[in-house]
Amino acid sequence: MSEFLLTIVTVTKNCAGTIGHTLDSVQAVKRDGIEYVVVDGVSSDGTLEAVRQHGTLVDRCLSEPDSGIYNAMNKGVALARGKYILFINGDDELVADGFPAVMAALAEGRHGIVCATTLVGDARSPSEVLVAVPRRLPFFNTIPHPSSFVARDLLLRWPFREDLRIVSDYDFFLRAHLAGQKFHVLPVVTAMHQRGGASGNVARSQAELDQVRRQRLGWRYFAVNAVAGLYRWGKGLVGGLRHG
Repeated sequence: MSEFLLTIVTVTKNCAGTIGHTLDSVQAVKRDGIEYVVVDGVSSDGTLEAVRQHGTLVDRCLSEPDSGIYNAMNKGVALARGKYILFINGDDELVADGFPAVMAALAEGRHGIVCATTLVGDARSPSEVLVAVPRRLPFFNTIPHPSSFVARDLLLRWPFREDLRIVSDYDFFLRAHLAGQKFHVLPVVTAMHQRGGASGNVARSQAELDQVRRQRLGWRYFAVNAVAGLYRWGKGLVGGLRHG
């Protein structure tokens, strides 16, 4: 049996301006039973120097070319020795307050996926609060990846698709949901996320989401799409009435 309950993985490339905050936030939660792995895409801006300055915080650091973020994330899964894996990017941060509740749930070993809450923007005044809603996965991307703790055996069974550039994490969660995998949702905050990067490309993101839903849902896609469209229309109508 692995000595590690959790492996935290940071996939990064040229994040020298933000990686320090990420590393400090991992330092705040790291203890026995948690390992930390950094997978770097050959940074050239001082990212690796920042990692080295944190001494023994990082248990293993791999720096080599990759074909994209999901290729790097799959490398992180292969390196991980923990029963569960959490991905936190080099421009995001962990929130220590919620970790005791999550670690207790992971120690039970009864859940394949444990989801906490992610704040977007500033912790004191977040622009969004991302709470996991697994039942809505066929309709929308409703699982916040920075606060989702996933059993390593599931990530080995269903590796991240490397043909996708933005939504392979959604593809993984939708696939798990359709396969009957249960999600355990905890009402605690464990991550802060900053919008931007590849995920900020709204048009490409939407196109990939639609592709994944078509492939995973099959004939159900058309019914689900109709319901999702009605939901968005209803929200727009209510919003219009409120501002009218």
